[in-house]
Amino acid sequence: MTTRERIEARIERREEWAATRQSRAASVFHESERYRGDYAFNTQPGHIPERARLIKREERAFEDVKMAEHHESKAAGLERQLDRSVFSDDTDAIERLEARIAQHEKARDQKKRINALYRKGDAAGLAAMGLSLDTLRAKCAAAGPYWGDKPFLAYELTNLGARIRSDKERIEEIKRRVSRVEKATAAGGVAVEGTGEYVRVTFAEKPERETLDALRGAGFQWGGGSWCGYRSKLPECVTA
Repeated sequence: MTTRERIEARIERREEWAATRQSRAASVFHESERYRGDYAFNTQPGHIPERARLIKREERAFEDVKMAEHHESKAAGLERQLDRSVFSDDTDAIERLEARIAQHEKARDQKKRINALYRKGDAAGLAAMGLSLDTLRAKCAAAGPYWGDKPFLAYELTNLGARIRSDKERIEEIKRRVSRVEKATAAGGVAVEGTGEYVRVTFAEKPERETLDALRGAGFQWGGGSWCGYRSKLPECVTA
């Protein structure tokens, strides 16, 4: 199961929990509806067992509503994460990262051009980009000395550059991971790489739980799509 599939499963569980809570609360509210206009039932002094039970049921129902809203909020947050995230085990991860790099590079180049035109006082050039030199000057003046002498500060361009570098590094890491999986497939399902004592174990497909437990027990750590540890501690189930 991929990272995206696991998150989708979590969203589905949250939505199911929310629906269960909402249904349970709705049932209680529907049942108590018959007492809404019963003035004697609602105002009669003293302890009335049915009224006491109804109050407790409604209190639990309101807790169910709150918990349903909590689950719905969590599911919505996970949905937003899926929309904006690229996971390394996505089948189209490289294509999506390349598209994001192109988008960030375009935004960075545009901001650099706007800054250059602003410094030159090129009103015509800015107008061609749908911007007003006077509006930008007013914006910078209103922001005070902190803003500096250009519409886009250096840290904005630096942040875009960092995102671009990070995504390029992720692409190279994904390519290395894919290459290791291909080697594992060619080797019959598992590849052990490393010339010294420290090795990297890559499986073509997720192994059985017993194999994973054996690797953890031998001190191997998961990272970058492989298990890393010492050759002398390789479990027999892997070397076999």
